[in-house]
Amino acid sequence: MAAFPTFESVLIQIANALGASKKLTSKSKNKFKNTEMSIDNMFTTWKKVLDSIFDALELGETERRDLIANIENDYLVHKAVETNVFTFKASPQKIVWQYLARVLIPALARHTVFWQIESKIDAGMPGGKFWYLPFLNPQESTAQIELPLQQVLDWLLDLIEAPKSGIARDLESELRIYESSGTILKNLHNWHSGKTTPEISSIQTTFPDNISIKFKGCFQPTDNICAFEQSLKFVDRKGHNAETLQHEINISHEDLLVILSGKCTQEQKAEFVHKIDERYQQPSTKVIRQRLLVARAVQDGYEQLIKFLTPKTDKFCMDLNQNKVMQLVKLYEATYNHTMKTHLDCLANSELVGNKKLREQHENKLFTQSLPFFLRYDLLLCVSTEDYNTVDTVAPRLSDLFSSPENENTLNDIFPSSPKKIEEISKNLVEHFNKSQDLNKSINNYCDRLKQNKAPFKLLKSINDFKVVYELAKSDYPSPKITPHIFTRLKELEKTPDDRIKRVTLELDLLLSQDKFDIKTEEQVEALLNLAWSNPEGQFWKPYILKLNAYHCIAQNKLTEAEKLLKKAIDECKHNSFGSLRGKLARDAFALAVSNQKLIPTNHETYFRDMLLFGGWEPENNASSINIFDVSRKLHEHFWTKQYRQYPAYEPLYSEFELDFEAFIKDFMPCVQKKGSIKLLVKKHDSLKKKQLKSPQSDSIILLLLKISYDMISRNSHFKYHPDYEEQIKEMQSMLQSQLSTLREVIAEWPQIVDLSDFKQQTPLMMAVDNKDYETAQALLVAGANPNLQDIKGRTALHSACASRTLKCVELLIKHKVDERITSIEGATALHTAIRVGEIEIAKLLMETFPHLLKVKEFDFRTPLMLAEDIATNVDYYNILTMQLQLEKRRVVSHDTYKKLLKILRSYSKKNNL
Repeated sequence: MAAFPTFESVLIQIANALGASKKLTSKSKNKFKNTEMSIDNMFTTWKKVLDSIFDALELGETERRDLIANIENDYLVHKAVETNVFTFKASPQKIVWQYLARVLIPALARHTVFWQIESKIDAGMPGGKFWYLPFLNPQESTAQIELPLQQVLDWLLDLIEAPKSGIARDLESELRIYESSGTILKNLHNWHSGKTTPEISSIQTTFPDNISIKFKGCFQPTDNICAFEQSLKFVDRKGHNAETLQHEINISHEDLLVILSGKCTQEQKAEFVHKIDERYQQPSTKVIRQRLLVARAVQDGYEQLIKFLTPKTDKFCMDLNQNKVMQLVKLYEATYNHTMKTHLDCLANSELVGNKKLREQHENKLFTQSLPFFLRYDLLLCVSTEDYNTVDTVAPRLSDLFSSPENENTLNDIFPSSPKKIEEISKNLVEHFNKSQDLNKSINNYCDRLKQNKAPFKLLKSINDFKVVYELAKSDYPSPKITPHIFTRLKELEKTPDDRIKRVTLELDLLLSQDKFDIKTEEQVEALLNLAWSNPEGQFWKPYILKLNAYHCIAQNKLTEAEKLLKKAIDECKHNSFGSLRGKLARDAFALAVSNQKLIPTNHETYFRDMLLFGGWEPENNASSINIFDVSRKLHEHFWTKQYRQYPAYEPLYSEFELDFEAFIKDFMPCVQKKGSIKLLVKKHDSLKKKQLKSPQSDSIILLLLKISYDMISRNSHFKYHPDYEEQIKEMQSMLQSQLSTLREVIAEWPQIVDLSDFKQQTPLMMAVDNKDYETAQALLVAGANPNLQDIKGRTALHSACASRTLKCVELLIKHKVDERITSIEGATALHTAIRVGEIEIAKLLMETFPHLLKVKEFDFRTPLMLAEDIATNVDYYNILTMQLQLEKRRVVSHDTYKKLLKILRSYSKKNNL
């Protein structure tokens, strides 16, 4: 019993193998692996881990960008599987085995091909085999497994052409090691034998940048002799023939026979010289170090996997039925070779020349269509291209493999070692498909007949398969009597505690999902929960039972206890995988937490994080725009409209926020219509003058009504010039202005309310100036509003007034002694904001009133003048800024306006000797 690995745990494993995560503490690594950090810390740690991996591999900027693009894609695929897979009682070994075979290894193999296509990442290495993987030569019956470090050292020794003792002496001389300890020679012997895997530091200290190595075995042709003749002599000196050379350069055995005979075309000669020159080039110490570190990382991973998956197997074991890890190696090789072949085939297709996108699409389809049956429809679903989304089929297949009670610890062969094995694996797969198809047909057939409501009891009695009846219980039927009949039959068919727990939890789920509970529901739920908790299989269903128990508590109005149960259920999901349950539990716990209180980001972020990362929230539009503030509002509504239902014996609960709002608005609207008394209104609702309403956004009643009014004014403006609605629009505008006027009267009576902010620390004054409402801003300031308060981004009302381009409001704030020196969390002053939106008159006013603002630098060290120069002189920057302002629903000015603003800024700067 274990959980599916997180993508973060895979990254940490890679980083550890490369010695690249030393700056992270063990505690930080564990929190990162288990996604238990705050969202900001998660992003920061992601960057640290990736940077450390890139640094360890000494990658350039282009290589880093390419790798990040691949990682982003792999992360999405991984999450699609992780948030839909159920691991049941499968052992950790089985889970890792299937994850590697179906997700990670195929993705790595494909990526490596694409990296090789774009830029040859291992130039100079043997081209006929995978030097970075354990290698077993299929052509030699007496062959031994060669580990990656052995292969890299063979490559290096061949280029140096000196005995290890001589190389060790030269290295010691270069490293100025004068004692005769023989450490380097011992290291080289140990690495080459494959008995030990070296420490990373040992590789780094043996091959630093500042040493000089003499290479006698590199191909270094001279200009005065034919290069082809020199290459033939070089190959002969190396003792190569066509058989051995095919493993060194990427030319087929047949072509090499022709080339080595000398009876070949000029093109073949040129290609041969090029391949020999590339293969036997002199490497830098940086390249040697990179190759050794990559080989060491893979070798370390190989050895760790053998210890984890098959601890009794020796790493040099050549029997693929025992050494399961070598099956993963063979899968990688097959995926890589198949990807490369389809690429080369499409490259040779004249119809696809010049259209890279079309060629890549064709490559992907050809790759899939030409795969063997067992790879196309099973192992390589994550990387294949069909008319349907193949990734969506991976989690159900994994869940099916993990659910088998007889094979919880079995590591099924995933890659055939013989034609007989291919036949066996394919046969088993066909049987699985046929069985699944027959089961689905049977379920659909019975379901259709039950919906016809013709002798359902008799029909159910004829079904003797628990699994079929269990699936039938999940459907809806026209007659309310059918579902109870199904559960009666399920109870008759159950033979094991596992059957019973399935029936009980499903019945509980259906009972607690009803739109309305009847008088018997509470008693039925109580009895079923007792059955669930007493079932010996209950430990494997704990998160589900805790969730159902929490819903039971909600129906009993025990909201605090319900949230505690959901918290426990979330923790249980960390030990076993239950599809998207962890995310949905977090969503429901978050909704409970903000049902009658304000959002507290530091307290509630754990729910928000788990909800986003584990399938508890489907973004409506752009996923990057999701934030805890907007989500909390929606979840507050979700709780009271969908999640909360009480049993008949209990008094219904209501949202305190709605009760306060409805009571106030009932007395407020007559005042708007001049039919009520403001004095009586504020007296009756006196408790609200210092109160933040109990909702996630924690508005005061004034702030909430200001937001509603401004939103309605904005919506109304869209119909401003519509002739069919002219009278209605005028009437609405008049009502909204009366509403704002009445709010200003309430503000005058309730000075205590003017600085009560919302969950983003936005004050009524910020809201007023942001919506160009001079009269309300003035009323707030007269009532004592503090103009220097800051929102969560560090902005004051002055920043808001500049952003909304309201000169009158800026003048008003200056008159009321606003502190112009306050900056946002990015270090931006109000003058920076005015320049950003291209507001000339406000910028001039700020420079005249506060000339010292011209000296203030943002955190990216830009003064207002520098910011203006960036926008006015860089069209790309202007275009990006335009898109940002449009997203913020701000008015955009022309590029010429920024150019004028730049001239003005230069003039003011000169005038102030800046």
